[in-house]
Amino acid sequence: MRIRIHPETTDGKPIPGNGTVLAADTPSAIVELMRLQTPFSAELPVAEYRDEVLLRIEGPNRRPLPEDPVSADIEFLTRLAQQARIEFLPDDLVIEEPEPAEETEVAACADK
Repeated sequence: MRIRIHPETTDGKPIPGNGTVLAADTPSAIVELMRLQTPFSAELPVAEYRDEVLLRIEGPNRRPLPEDPVSADIEFLTRLAQQARIEFLPDDLVIEEPEPAEETEVAACADK
């Protein structure tokens, strides 16, 4: 299973078509990889992480996720996709990595 996490504009709108690609064998493993993307979310238990993300995206009137963790992960990913926050990718899709930028020599400006 593969997903692409869409970056956001400064006002929180998703930018479809680019972003970080994550791959794992199960929806739960994808959610775990998502949770580990930042040190802030990595500290949260998975259930709290899912709830915090949905609170930010859907607001305080969001529907609760199922009690079963596997079902909760599937619904979490589905709701993120419905909001264009992620997209599901074919497992065989080849992702082109951007070419690394050429290193340029930087001169110190201490003498100026």
